[in-house]
Amino acid sequence: MRNILLVEDSTMFGRLTKKKIETVFNVPVYWTRSLAETEKVLQMAAASFSLALLDYNLPDAPHGEVIDRVTQEGISSLVFTSNMSEEVRDFVWSKKVADYILKEDPNSLDYIISSMRQLEENHNNLVLVVDDSATYRAAISQLLYVRKYRVLNARDGESCLKILQQHPEIKLVITDFNMPGMDGCALCQKIRRNFKADRVAIMGISSEDDRNIGARFIKSGANDFIVKHAFLVEEFYSRVNHCIETVNLFKQIHENAIRDFLTGLYNRRYFFETGTDLCNQYPQDDERLACAMIDIDHFKEVNDTHGHDIGDQVIQNIAQLLQDSAGSSDLVARIGGEEFCMLTPISNSEELRRRFETLRREIETTAMATTAASGKLFVTVSTGLCLLETDSLETMMKVADECLYQAKRKGRNRIEESVLPPSG
Repeated sequence: MRNILLVEDSTMFGRLTKKKIETVFNVPVYWTRSLAETEKVLQMAAASFSLALLDYNLPDAPHGEVIDRVTQEGISSLVFTSNMSEEVRDFVWSKKVADYILKEDPNSLDYIISSMRQLEENHNNLVLVVDDSATYRAAISQLLYVRKYRVLNARDGESCLKILQQHPEIKLVITDFNMPGMDGCALCQKIRRNFKADRVAIMGISSEDDRNIGARFIKSGANDFIVKHAFLVEEFYSRVNHCIETVNLFKQIHENAIRDFLTGLYNRRYFFETGTDLCNQYPQDDERLACAMIDIDHFKEVNDTHGHDIGDQVIQNIAQLLQDSAGSSDLVARIGGEEFCMLTPISNSEELRRRFETLRREIETTAMATTAASGKLFVTVSTGLCLLETDSLETMMKVADECLYQAKRKGRNRIEESVLPPSG
């Protein structure tokens, strides 16, 4: 988030809003009190603002005139108002603003922060709009752009399915019912064959005010349904937000199920499930799969001497160093209290040894915590490496574990390995 423009003639409300935003988001807020002041700021630096918060009623612009001036610069805007009559509400939404806030609401500042967070998060949300009407695709897309969603377009069901395969990060599909070749309900059914509700949400739309179409959409796998030309903009945004929140919630639940709560690394269960699949993919090209078992030396003494809070810090810092050293194809997990395991594609045993020797030295020389008794706390790790031609994860882990215990017996803070003999 870049600079924020705040247009507000109330000294108290302006001061509170500016302070709250700068504290929460750590971004500068430029505060003007009139349309004339706003005009000067926009002439100098309109492109530097990522968001504007606008008072509907200003001394020199009593009827929302500032909204047009700011939105014409392409700046997403939130509007403050103390009057939310139906006439004012319709006027505000007609200006394609992101949201409005009632000033008299005691929770208005919290609502502002929540709306700003939502707009910031929407940059990560990709929506696909499917409609054979270019005009309606553009209209829906424009509403989504105002809320800072990323948007793709498709003119029919077939192109929608192709785009979904090319962009698996899409979280919501908004599809019309009447389209050539494949109607919206048939498209829902095809989407659901490859993308379940925890991956992609679907909202059906139709120009026909027919309840049966809505029911058909839901039974075909859609999350929601809305009638064209009949919905309020607020309603549309609420439904879109609800659909995406549902997908994000599924994702968070999944992440919680596969991640270790303390370190954020993958947990033991996920490691065994995914590691087995990974083993079946190697060897390939010039690479084989190596397994590393890593254990913190004398960790019980750390807990006994410094307490479990310091012990947790050590585990977290070791996990971070492991994650930092991992490549995009590596699988890293915490599989026990102070024990970690990594699967990594590697070309040869020399490269494998060199890589984990570098990691060992980095851990040895990095302060893991600060204690009242002894200042900076340093620890070491022992590592067992396995590089064998086998598609059995259990075999690789067993061999790496045996090497780990050899390293422990030989004095700790060292690496032991079991590798294939050199070829030739």
